[in-house]
Amino acid sequence: MAEFKTKEITYFLRPGFNNTQKAIELAVKRAREGDIDKIVVATSSGNTGVAVVDAFKGTKISVIPVILNAGSKYSSEDGEWTKNKSKYEKAGIKYVHGIHAFSGVERAVKTRWGTAGPLLIIADALRLSGEGTKVCVEIAIMATDSGFITPDEKVLTIAGTGRGSDTVLLVKPAYSSNFFEFAIKEIICKPIVDGIKHDAK
Repeated sequence: MAEFKTKEITYFLRPGFNNTQKAIELAVKRAREGDIDKIVVATSSGNTGVAVVDAFKGTKISVIPVILNAGSKYSSEDGEWTKNKSKYEKAGIKYVHGIHAFSGVERAVKTRWGTAGPLLIIADALRLSGEGTKVCVEIAIMATDSGFITPDEKVLTIAGTGRGSDTVLLVKPAYSSNFFEFAIKEIICKPIVDGIKHDAK
């Protein structure tokens, strides 16, 4: 018996919002294999979360949107998430709204003293595969720490570069306190990237 499995990966030629619909379609296709019960999706404004919820209507799969932390530009009084929040409440969609696993207080330390701790370094190491890869890992940890998923599950994560989605990963989650038990099991799609194009943040 062969000790390997051949799987298809879709590579987007450029990162960004324009890949959102295809990324969601690829997530739906992978979920049809029947071994996935939950999907975690990053959604800054709330729009991508709604799109993924709609894509999985009529299935037994739970969609867990992860929103940017309070204090972000999207959460301001006239921000997009503030405007979209009522859609989630009316539809009864539960979501994660907490501290970012790879920033939080550490970002304040960098801003004040100009030095990076291990979380920001881990975040940049993950960005070598693309911003979406970093965010996929981060939102899975946030959802696990919030009790929406457990380390015993295989979960699809959907995230992107800036807005929308361009990355879908199948992961084995972990609590932040057990970060190195986390595993990226499959890459469903991701953009082709050429290094990290911004300063450390």
